[in-house]
Amino acid sequence: MLPLLTPPKLDLKELAKVQERVAERVVQSDGFSKLEKIAGCDISFAQSDRAFAAAVVLSYPALEVLDQRAIKLKLKFPYLPTFLAFRELEGMLKVLHGIEADVYMVGAQGVAHPRRAGLASHLGVILDRPTLGVAKSKLCGGAEEPGKMRGSFSLLKEDGETIGAVVRTRDRGRPVYVSVGHKISLPTAIKITLETTREHRLPEPLRLAHVIATRAMQTK
Repeated sequence: MLPLLTPPKLDLKELAKVQERVAERVVQSDGFSKLEKIAGCDISFAQSDRAFAAAVVLSYPALEVLDQRAIKLKLKFPYLPTFLAFRELEGMLKVLHGIEADVYMVGAQGVAHPRRAGLASHLGVILDRPTLGVAKSKLCGGAEEPGKMRGSFSLLKEDGETIGAVVRTRDRGRPVYVSVGHKISLPTAIKITLETTREHRLPEPLRLAHVIATRAMQTK
């Protein structure tokens, strides 16, 4: 088992090595035969070390809510750029315990990460389930500006390697950054992102998970 939930120490070189081992295990092809349920995962912060994790399961493609959950967390690991998984993965696994879906969508990077192992990839490797990352901002790489209309996208690349896509989910709206987490191809990740987006910028699995986490935070 990779030391993901109990990092060996707060040593960035050692943590980077863990990420590199995760990246070696990532499969960038579709590892599922059906897609009937999709889960969205989100964490909202009340304080620097206190947060609420939420998960929502939607039918696909109708996007009807089938299950939802939110839990309170006390995070043990500090915020360090490019090391988000060591801070948030444990809470995400807790809120997903007992939840079954065909694909899991995470509001973070997958392989569009300096070491090709963002939070979405860590989650996929640990669960051994298909995951994709849909982020609001770019962490690394470069891409041409996609077309202005919904459905337009451009490939995100770094050092000649395709690591994700910049996807327009609304006409003339700000794009999102889609990448493979694990056991999914980039074309499928783009397709799922677009097919689960309605009038908002974010796909419904992530938008609703964020609403649930925020609501839980406000009522506690």
